[in-house]
Amino acid sequence: MSNHHLILLFLISCLAASCTQEDIPNCHADEKVLHSLVSFPLGVAVDQTELNFNEAYEQIVSQQFNSITPENIFKPQYLQPVQDQFSWEAADQLVAYCMDHDMRLHGHTLIWHNQLPFWMEQFQGSPETWEQMMKTHIQTVVKHFKGKVTSWDVVNEAIEDDGSFRENIWLANIGESYIEKAFQYAHEAESAVKLFYNDYSLSAKRKKRDAVIELLNSLREKGIRVDGIGLQMHIAHNYPSNNAIAKALEEVWENDYLIHISELDIAINPLGREMPTASTSRLIKQAEKYKAVFEAYQEVPADYQHGISIWGISDRDSWIPSFFGRDDYPLLFDAMYQPKPAFCNLP
Repeated sequence: MSNHHLILLFLISCLAASCTQEDIPNCHADEKVLHSLVSFPLGVAVDQTELNFNEAYEQIVSQQFNSITPENIFKPQYLQPVQDQFSWEAADQLVAYCMDHDMRLHGHTLIWHNQLPFWMEQFQGSPETWEQMMKTHIQTVVKHFKGKVTSWDVVNEAIEDDGSFRENIWLANIGESYIEKAFQYAHEAESAVKLFYNDYSLSAKRKKRDAVIELLNSLREKGIRVDGIGLQMHIAHNYPSNNAIAKALEEVWENDYLIHISELDIAINPLGREMPTASTSRLIKQAEKYKAVFEAYQEVPADYQHGISIWGISDRDSWIPSFFGRDDYPLLFDAMYQPKPAFCNLP
């Protein structure tokens, strides 16, 4: 190949690269306040230690969001590490932070099969004793935060992808009625707080979504209050389709449930390939997917919009790499707390 051809190829590649760069949404975080650009609450899941001691992290939380979900510290293993001994200090710090910054606080989560204290996992007794133990936990927690927490994920991830009940200690020791009882006890503890069922893959798995809606409708027919459904939305840049997401949102509000996109993050390496850095093309696709989710949510009637909550601040804080053992970059800010194309392309 001649030098002329080499130079021509080099110029073409440079031109292509520059065009790609121009297509990348670019901005500075201090140029926009994301929550002020949308008509619904915009939240984020926070780690209390990072919030207390990481200035860059805290600055993004306080500037860009007006709702907070505790990532871990409201879960049973943190709030009741020893039976009948509740630990409120860290949770109360987060309450104070939200009040100081005029931010909504969404409680996550009362009943789940994970992150339980050892004593709860090893609990022994009759179904009635188990039910009383569950009631004590739910009502003690809800009453402690009465008037401070706007909404609760009462039950988290109780249904499998095939629509069956998830096998867990609550199902094994109380039976299917544990879900009904959990909502009943939460309502008894505070009638004003919004009560949600929360789960993953509801936008992608039709059978699972149908089972959740059918279950919650049956609870309502019994007079049990269920206000909304949290669609976690741990998704990928290429799955599920935008049409599937829009259809799921439509089905939920048409069944008269508030919609909380409760744990949004968008993976760019779902197949777990080696990816030490995030590629430009994947970042652009991720930005487009975030925007598509926001646009689909904006089509939900305002009365059914409980808000969107992002599951973390920066890629360094994401649960995905450690949980799945892969490289990934699913959030709005990179590991240096700089805005990514996904942030710049919103809302």
